[in-house]
Amino acid sequence: MRSEQKPFSFGHGGSAASVHHRQRHADDLGKSNLFLAIVPEREVALQAVETGRDIARRYGLSKSPRPHELMHVSLNGIGKYPDFPDDIVFAVSAAMATVKAAPFEVNFDRAMHFASAKAVVLANAIRSEEMMDLHVQLAKEMWAVGLNFTYNPRFMPHMTVLYDEMPVPEHVLAEPVRWIAREFVLIRSFIGKSEYEYIDRWPLLD
Repeated sequence: MRSEQKPFSFGHGGSAASVHHRQRHADDLGKSNLFLAIVPEREVALQAVETGRDIARRYGLSKSPRPHELMHVSLNGIGKYPDFPDDIVFAVSAAMATVKAAPFEVNFDRAMHFASAKAVVLANAIRSEEMMDLHVQLAKEMWAVGLNFTYNPRFMPHMTVLYDEMPVPEHVLAEPVRWIAREFVLIRSFIGKSEYEYIDRWPLLD
């Protein structure tokens, strides 16, 4: 399954940093990223889009929310590849089949701005221990089979609703965006083509 994604925008005019970012982006064209994530139910994703639209309207942002098909919470990055890495995908799929975790609630009660990524995200002031545990377990499983893995002790679960350079003050949402996570998925993101492909998925079982 593929879906459209808004391209990441670097807005630094004609600076050296801008030239560097444009060159790096050009070098990445045709490549794809693999990462593990949690994806909300369709109704929740649509709610997130509306939340992003409300934030943009309230703070005068120029960018639109991301499509609901792209709403997700990243767990662990796997890598960037020029072609479809069959061997990596096979190894990841085998490793993830051994993960044991129960369903848990995802609850984002506030919005904030990540300046470094120029992203408006939904998050929670209290980190989800269940999601942190899953983040750690996925890293351990990938390490056990010799894969590159990502582990961040300061991992902060969040969902990006739109990209905009204008800062948005942290504020509590009128209505939290919440759902029960019952699975996690392997996503392939096509760089420069604004597409996602869902490669595999694994249930969270009681």
